Amino acid sequence: MKKFLLMLGAVALFTACSDDGGSGNGNINYEEGYKYLTNLNVSDAKMIYQKSSATRAIGDDSYYKLDLSGNEVKLSIKGEDGQDHNIGISKVVKLSDKIILVNPVEQDIVDLFYKPGPDDDYISVSNQSIRYLSIVDVQTEKLYRWPKDVHIDLYYGSLKTILDNQGNIYIASSNSNYPEYRQIYKLNVSDFTMQKMLPDEVICNNFTVTDNGFVVYWSSQEQQQNCRVKCPGGRIYPISDTYTFIFNGNLYSIRNNAIIQHKTIGNNDLEEKTICTISDEQFTGYGEFAVPNHVRKTLLLNEYYEFDGEKCTKLDKQINIGDIRTNKAWYNRSNTTFSKIAMKDYQESQFQVLEYKIQDISANSESPNIIFAGFRYSDSANVVGTITEKMKLLSIMLQKTKIKTSILFR
Repeated sequence: MKKFLLMLGAVALFTACSDDGGSGNGNINYEEGYKYLTNLNVSDAKMIYQKSSATRAIGDDSYYKLDLSGNEVKLSIKGEDGQDHNIGISKVVKLSDKIILVNPVEQDIVDLFYKPGPDDDYISVSNQSIRYLSIVDVQTEKLYRWPKDVHIDLYYGSLKTILDNQGNIYIASSNSNYPEYRQIYKLNVSDFTMQKMLPDEVICNNFTVTDNGFVVYWSSQEQQQNCRVKCPGGRIYPISDTYTFIFNGNLYSIRNNAIIQHKTIGNNDLEEKTICTISDEQFTGYGEFAVPNHVRKTLLLNEYYEFDGEKCTKLDKQINIGDIRTNKAWYNRSNTTFSKIAMKDYQESQFQVLEYKIQDISANSESPNIIFAGFRYSDSANVVGTITEKMKLLSIMLQKTKIKTSILFR
């Protein structure tokens, strides 16, 4: 069975999570906690999900995985001694197929090394503290420290990640649901260094990245007007065209009725080339402007046009692209009914899921399947289910514990 992966200026080098003898805070040497953070058992995970537990506090529920054999296994953080010290996990976030974030429960770590005396204060820490936030290399299962000078909001804000063709991860975090990014960071996966991509004091609302690492950012959520392009070499190009988008890793924009390619030259220059014109004079962008069609290897523009890199063709109908997206189709869901548009020929169909109560749903562009978590009406059993491209239902029964969140692995 194909594996699924979780869908999530130079600064200091990431170091593996181990005790390097750093200084403490007051009477507590928090560096001691890192010796308990070495590995996380995720290399064989098909899926990760969080389940409510009656034995732990709210916000500190356990995470589990389904391994390659379909077995349910609790995620376990091990220390330098190879032992599981029963450290809870507050949050798991996907950055890419190969890299995830794990936020251990700081209270559990502090309790392992800090033993207050009769006259010492007891340390009480929120489960949402990110003091020990760590990066996990999925293949090696090794944990690395998240830099403390890089702000990230895992709980109440928004987090966006994009990859270039080398697998490097571009990360931006906002403390609100309407994103306002004050910096974009590049995580170099070859050496786990982190690099600031924007000048200080720059604020943007959205961004994208070309295959070779040119960062395109703008100060509006949808229309992408007045973009700036930060080159890997440091130069910043302004683009005043109304709409910009990435197709096959390359940067394009709409200027009047023409599609312009902004070809990258080396690591510090752009060169313009007119690709084609759009015949419909009524062409105006709105909503989500550009959506990739992974089957036809094209891009849908404005829900009415299809661009293949050389020409732009008007379709004979509007394509209502749903929020649930695989690499074969787009889906909308209304209660028990799913509406599907196939990428192959844009044919529409519907199906219903009546046997299960769907509580959480996940899909991505790496698989044709939809994964859901919920329970089966016939016996109240909790399940993790798969809806295949052929609209077949498969499910695996779990222990009778409520599933809070589920996240796809490869």
